[in-house]
Amino acid sequence: MLVNIVIVAAVFGYSGWMIYRHVQKGKQGACAGCDKSKSCPAASLDSPFACSSGTADSKL
Repeated sequence: MLVNIVIVAAVFGYSGWMIYRHVQKGKQGACAGCDKSKSCPAASLDSPFACSSGTADSKL
């Protein structure tokens, strides 16, 4: 019985942690929250899809 409670608590705790991280990274913006922001071709300043531009049409 105690093992079941520990497993359920671990699953809910991990789920809560993942939701918290997702919300925090979402507040940072697309590229700031992305783990590949330094190597992503879309994050390049020369790219028409650069994350800092807002939309792709603003650089065209």
